[in-house]
Amino acid sequence: GCAAPPPPPPPPPPPPTVDETLEGAINGVMLDIARQLGAQAGAERTAVIDPLLDGRTGQQTKATERTMQVLTVAVPKVLGKVRLLPFDEAGAKESRWLFNGTLNAEPNQPGTYKLTVALSDRGNGIVIARAVAPLKDSQLDLAPTRFYAESPSLVRDRTVQGYLETTEKPVGQMADGLYLEQIPTAALLAEAQDAYNAERWDDALKLMATAATRDDGQQLRTFNGLYMANMKLGRTAEAEAAFGKIAALGLATSNLAVKILFRPATTDFMGEAPTYGMWLRQIAKAAQASELCLNVVGHTSKTGTEAGNRTLSLRRAQAMRDRLLREAPALARGQRVRTEGKGWDETLVGTGTDDLRDALDRRVEFKVVNCT
Repeated sequence: GCAAPPPPPPPPPPPPTVDETLEGAINGVMLDIARQLGAQAGAERTAVIDPLLDGRTGQQTKATERTMQVLTVAVPKVLGKVRLLPFDEAGAKESRWLFNGTLNAEPNQPGTYKLTVALSDRGNGIVIARAVAPLKDSQLDLAPTRFYAESPSLVRDRTVQGYLETTEKPVGQMADGLYLEQIPTAALLAEAQDAYNAERWDDALKLMATAATRDDGQQLRTFNGLYMANMKLGRTAEAEAAFGKIAALGLATSNLAVKILFRPATTDFMGEAPTYGMWLRQIAKAAQASELCLNVVGHTSKTGTEAGNRTLSLRRAQAMRDRLLREAPALARGQRVRTEGKGWDETLVGTGTDDLRDALDRRVEFKVVNCT
């Protein structure tokens, strides 16, 4: 007789289920980082975590804060010999390793995120590990923290860009040099932001003022912080001077996006009109002094129709130009101020909630253009 056919091979084991809870995602990321570090994972090291950012807006949110809390517990648990120091001036001086990371909401998938954590060696400037994990949590709140919610301008400047780019660098490549260099000042600003979020206005002001004395403290975060802390303490002249620095720095780097909010479907300001007047006065002054030409770009959030929003954003940009020309009539000569309406083409948040969470989508940008 014939030999019996061999038994069929056993079915492959099911793929391991990925734990996509916040704790599971962070644990997965840290285990992956430990695997990449190999023998280094057991070495004694000092480390700090530069607070995580929302990858699209460059802001800290309630969601990134919560993620940060869980990460702070996971790092020493997974990397036993790593001593995690507070992210303040002393910690920044002493630490050899630096963690940073982003939380990105997945488009059109509410409650779904991508978590990225990078680990850089500050001694040689190299990204030594990086891990990414999916995360599902419908309870995470994308509202910005108080500091970012109340900042008059978008703070996504060169420093924040360096932070975000470092989280995307492949392992073995150099982290962003400017970002690493500025870590001591970033730690000082993080302390100042914590003080502001806790309503300790005097402490926030002192820390921001210290940062402002440094060359690498000439950042939008610093001047936004000075402006806000001075406003809270009723020091309007000092606040206006700080806003003047936001305007001058923003124009010098062609990165001035101001959160001037309009009533839905109108060109009327919402709520903050007296401070908006102050902001426009300082922007007009900075533009006049710089002899630059500007393109005023209006943006809208994702509600209503596309055509309607494009028209509305242009009308808002024109309303802003008219206000600037009233403040600085010299800007009218030679068409130094032009206008453009982007509608919702360049939303940063894109939720269409029309509240604080997507306030950045209703911004007005002042872009420097050639005077031709």
